[in-house]
Amino acid sequence: MDWLEMVVKMFGAIAFIDLLAILLAGTHSFAKLNGSTKGRTLRHVLLGVTGGLFGIYATIAGYTMPGSSAQISIRDVGAMLGGALGGPLGGLIAGTLAGVFRLFYPWIRAGNTSVSMLSGTTIPCAISTFVIAMVTGFLHPWFRKAKHRGLWGLLIGGVSEVFHLLLAFIYLTIMHDAGYAWDALSTLIAPFILTNMLGFGLLMYAFDKMRGYRDTETHAKQVEGELGVATSIQGSMLPKIFPDFPGRKEFSISASMAPAKEVGGDFYDFFFTDYDHFVFLVADVSGKGVPAALFMVIAKTLIKNNVQSGLPLADAITKTNQQLLEGDDQQMFVTAWVGMLQVSTGDLTYVNCGHNPPLFSKAGEGFSYLKNISGFILAGSRKSKYKPYSLKMGPGDRIFLYTDGITEAMNPALEQYGEKRLLDLANSAPLTNTPEAALSLVKADVTKFTAGAAQSDDMTMLALQFVDFFHHKEVDAKTENIAVLSSFLEENLKAKNAPVAIMDKLDIVIDEIFSNIVKYSGSPHCDFGVFVHDNSVIITFEYAGELYDPTKAAKPDTSLPAGQRQVGGLGLFIVGKIADHFVYGINNGHNYVTIEKSFGSTPKGGELIHG
Repeated sequence: MDWLEMVVKMFGAIAFIDLLAILLAGTHSFAKLNGSTKGRTLRHVLLGVTGGLFGIYATIAGYTMPGSSAQISIRDVGAMLGGALGGPLGGLIAGTLAGVFRLFYPWIRAGNTSVSMLSGTTIPCAISTFVIAMVTGFLHPWFRKAKHRGLWGLLIGGVSEVFHLLLAFIYLTIMHDAGYAWDALSTLIAPFILTNMLGFGLLMYAFDKMRGYRDTETHAKQVEGELGVATSIQGSMLPKIFPDFPGRKEFSISASMAPAKEVGGDFYDFFFTDYDHFVFLVADVSGKGVPAALFMVIAKTLIKNNVQSGLPLADAITKTNQQLLEGDDQQMFVTAWVGMLQVSTGDLTYVNCGHNPPLFSKAGEGFSYLKNISGFILAGSRKSKYKPYSLKMGPGDRIFLYTDGITEAMNPALEQYGEKRLLDLANSAPLTNTPEAALSLVKADVTKFTAGAAQSDDMTMLALQFVDFFHHKEVDAKTENIAVLSSFLEENLKAKNAPVAIMDKLDIVIDEIFSNIVKYSGSPHCDFGVFVHDNSVIITFEYAGELYDPTKAAKPDTSLPAGQRQVGGLGLFIVGKIADHFVYGINNGHNYVTIEKSFGSTPKGGELIHG
């Protein structure tokens, strides 16, 4: 199980569902429905539909266990929401919607009806969702009067999921046997119960708070506080890995978003689609405040999902446009500039969807605007198709993305900051400016220009600088090629005027890692990479064959004399001592070993161990 992916998905779903629930509970029109019998019935129907839709969304956003159809989701939170707050009627609607969708979800996900509903836990999951919704529905009168509903929500969420898992266990035991059922469910128990407890507990806590805030003198202040939470949630959705992406030295990046209100419609994002392709973007949703923020969540999610699906960039953006138009009753739209950088070559492919042109600078040269013919805004027309453009980035090249909150910022005289002022500022800055320094410079200059005038629009910026390339050499996995790799490394060190004295230590690393690849991996080839920059050298080995993490090799007992030590492990132990960073990963199904060594640094833990 990929715990990090599971945690990110579950907490993302909890945050999304709870945020929408808070916004729903806080509306006066929704609260007023409780004033009459007809109004209460409508309220219960709406809560049932809302709970059912939440359950459907949670099913889609759930984490599917690798190698099986078992899924961890917070679908039952939607069912419990419909029942606990909408009564038996709301529970019936929520349980039916979420349960029936779960029943047919394997067909929907597979794209055909050949998948048997009897396989996996489809049937017990659908039944348990319906039962949980109805039981919580009959608890509705008690829930209305209960105090500390957040704590009760935690308890009921936990009990409901114990029932859910017990039903699934009984079903799998009948269909197979108890051993099979335990193997299928044992790893799901803790995350399944905890995420649903947390999701329903937080949901009840949120409704409790909104019930207490409504119609009080402090309502305005409490709304401000909730918007602060929404701001925090929105901010947490934007990546903040600055100035370097972990483990990557080929580029440096920095970004910021300052909303005009508590929450905004601007956003930025950056992520890898695979080891070699890095996507970065800036976008601006029409409007401001909560509606723009909600549309921003949808747009950001769709762009990332479609780009990561493997579609060509322009096709991914075209698909996003079609999806955003579905159900866009508010007629909102998004402008966006999306770039995909192939870090091994510097090839940058980009699509502009009605967005401000970015600033681009070749190394040692001034900035200018990339004013290609722009595509139409996202969610503007079903006929829109987007054209990709491309350019080549080299060491020292820079690009600066921004939203119109920067160029349209106004001073007290109602003058706009403007594109010319931004361009002049960029070209007056030192060529050595880092992306982080570039953002600080623009922010300070805009603040000085506006001279205290109120911020009228969200301000978002992203700056990226291409640092250098990895240099690669592919060789056959044969022992005699150790000398070839050593010579290749030495050539790159000399080209960067790096001290060749470091070669002695790195030769040990090459000899040990490559020898293990030749002897044990079964890979016919090995791709060797070298990156030299800023007083450090990084070498990488990418190879096929059996997946094995050398950083987890058993450490030898160096307190024993050489003749008494267990055979094996000493070479990799020495590599770990030499390297400042010794990291293993998997890239497209291949082993990927990374070694980083700073010039002049001493081995970790003192001198090398000699036999």
